[in-house]
Amino acid sequence: MSRSSEELLHHYEQSGLLARILAGLKALGKDLNSLTHEDLAPADEFHSHGRNATRALAEFARIPSGSRVLDVGSGLGGPARYLAATYGCDVSGIDLSPEFCSVANELSRLTGLAGRTRFQVGDALALPFADSHFDVVWTIQMQMNIADKRRLYDGIVRVLKPGGLFVCQEACLGNGEPLDFPVPWASRPDQSHLADPESLRGLVRDAGLRERSWRDFTAEIVAARKAQQAKAQASGAGGTSGFPPLGMHLVLGDQAAAKMANSARNTDVGRVVFIQGVFEKPEFRS
Repeated sequence: MSRSSEELLHHYEQSGLLARILAGLKALGKDLNSLTHEDLAPADEFHSHGRNATRALAEFARIPSGSRVLDVGSGLGGPARYLAATYGCDVSGIDLSPEFCSVANELSRLTGLAGRTRFQVGDALALPFADSHFDVVWTIQMQMNIADKRRLYDGIVRVLKPGGLFVCQEACLGNGEPLDFPVPWASRPDQSHLADPESLRGLVRDAGLRERSWRDFTAEIVAARKAQQAKAQASGAGGTSGFPPLGMHLVLGDQAAAKMANSARNTDVGRVVFIQGVFEKPEFRS
């Protein structure tokens, strides 16, 4: 494993993650023997706007029912379980983190979705799947950890079937001002590989995909976060820790408060923007 990969694992992995999630569920009064994927959403959808963004992206892409999906950078498997439960998809997830994959597989077992979702350790730049294997390849906020984006998108094109969809939500560079660190995806500036939206868009097109839909999703993310903050302040939720029993802070570790505050500030002042895109692999031509 490269040094950069080792540092990335150190940034993301937090020992005892499953135990903390289960404890949070119990604190909310959830029965661990009858969990649903919705119960897990506060913790297993640790990207901006969480489950609501996953739902919006799936609707934006018009995910075909029953699709065979690859989730690259699958984390704890929240989006994969949503696609399986809502659209009847069969989802394979790949992530660099052994802990994330282990927890994701257990959470799928606990929610009865192990038959339609599976997660394995792997490198996004060397996808261990056959050519033209998936109907949909899906990524949510993962390319900011990858410097060689052309190699990433070349691999995605390879495993997509002709006519298949590449669906993404990504954080991108905004106004060019330096970011405050740490953030959820990087402890230091050298670990962050954000591209500006048009450069990212061009890289995907240059890899051979045809654009179907593209939109800036920043305003929705900012509005949702501010509404959530106002609701939490009004209710006094979170107690002395400032966090509810179940949330993305369980994944972000000891620096969760700083990472979340910096991420919010970076977005509020225009340093980071968010996009959603849908692209298609052209059909073979005779």
